[in-house]
Amino acid sequence: MKKYLLTFLIALIIGLFLLNFSLKQYNDYSGIKVSSKYDEVYFIQYGVFSSVESMEENTISLQNYVYTMEDNLYYVYIGITTLEENALKLQKYFESKGYKTILKKFGISNQEFIKLLDNYDEVLKKTDDETAISSVNNQVLSKYEEVVINGSKN
Repeated sequence: MKKYLLTFLIALIIGLFLLNFSLKQYNDYSGIKVSSKYDEVYFIQYGVFSSVESMEENTISLQNYVYTMEDNLYYVYIGITTLEENALKLQKYFESKGYKTILKKFGISNQEFIKLLDNYDEVLKKTDDETAISSVNNQVLSKYEEVVINGSKN
């Protein structure tokens, strides 16, 4: 019995030492870590609907939108931006058109879309013209659908 207890204690000490050594090596690692990089993006949410039919009925007046389905609910988004000031500008624009919206933040790992969005954000940041805001926003939503939604299906 003592023989097994001593063997167990030695194995436990060696295991703890190796665990400490492994964790220390990971913390000191200076190479490329294999983890996804997410950029925080603001989504302007228009509404949540219980069915496709309800969503389609309530979005007839919108020029463009994207949606996601979570927990059997359809979440409709009418704007996307990386900058909070642009998110507030878009929200104000949609409120002037009579739409009630809320801001949500999500992480997106699609770097191709993020680069495109950064370019659109610069344009959006510099304008207060409603036509330009609408045009830029529609292009962003189209690119999101093309690059993120449809791109992930290829």
